[in-house]
Amino acid sequence: MGIEIPARFKGKEALYEKLINMFIKDLPQEWSSYGDFIADMENAKAFVHKTKGTSGNLDSKEIYEAAVEFEKSLRDGAPQEELYNNFVAACDAVKKSIY
Repeated sequence: MGIEIPARFKGKEALYEKLINMFIKDLPQEWSSYGDFIADMENAKAFVHKTKGTSGNLDSKEIYEAAVEFEKSLRDGAPQEELYNNFVAACDAVKKSIY
């Protein structure tokens, strides 16, 4: 695995690897365009919120921080394409570091 295992998972590396792989498999292989992603705002909010929570639990700070910012813009009713792109880039960077 190409990422550092968080301290709280030391001694439980196999569990962490299993959880992070399940998380990564839940991410899209190919992302929707920004317009398509936010077309169903409720699903977009739910997906970003779930991703934020899971990434936080797994100490994936890049994804967590990008999700926090994007989720806030979604919640405020003013989603920003730049924040979507940051969120996608963070998710893709973590995927690449693992596979």
